[in-house]
Amino acid sequence: MESRKVGILGGGQLGRMVQEAASRLNISLTILDEPVDSPAKQLNSTENHVHGSFKDPVKIRELAASVDVITVEIEHVDTTVLKELEASGKAIHPTPATITLIQDKYLQKQHLAKHNIPLADSLDCPDQESIERAGQEFGYPFMLKAKTLAYDGRGNYVVRSEQDLKDARSKLAPGVPLYAERWAKFDRELAVMVVRSVTGEVRSYPVVETVHKNSICHLVFAPAQ
Repeated sequence: MESRKVGILGGGQLGRMVQEAASRLNISLTILDEPVDSPAKQLNSTENHVHGSFKDPVKIRELAASVDVITVEIEHVDTTVLKELEASGKAIHPTPATITLIQDKYLQKQHLAKHNIPLADSLDCPDQESIERAGQEFGYPFMLKAKTLAYDGRGNYVVRSEQDLKDARSKLAPGVPLYAERWAKFDRELAVMVVRSVTGEVRSYPVVETVHKNSICHLVFAPAQ
């Protein structure tokens, strides 16, 4: 059995999938999440789980004290405390710097663009004037998106016409920073997972095709059709 203990911030459906894989590899997992019956905890009856928010620095430190390696199943965590733990020698994968980057979808797009990854045009929208400018530059429809706390279809709004501009900002969570994205036409959506080990080995999983309804994943075809 793998001797190192792994802690996961978050015990949702992705954590459950990690638990399923870990069980086959005899890897011991400890999960930090508020519900005592979260999806991941349902597959692991150990009493070592930490019950609380995966955003709580105190609970994250409590988890860190009982495991050798920390990972996440959701990016909406406290990266400040993770950086402190990393500096003290705790193994954290992905790194807190990477998690910080993917927490902000606009920063993530800038990072990908810097590495010459093709992307839809985007525009920072700190105010109503910039949202209106997006309509002028991109035409209609265009996507207005939350930079942070956006997942599972949440945090997206389709601005279909100039008449939608007035209320567009109010359609998304208050106080969340926004950006606009040019409407991207596509025939299908494909996804592939690429992983890298701590020693630099890179592997990719088979390409899958995802079908979304109302911006939420409804079906996945593996392999892609």
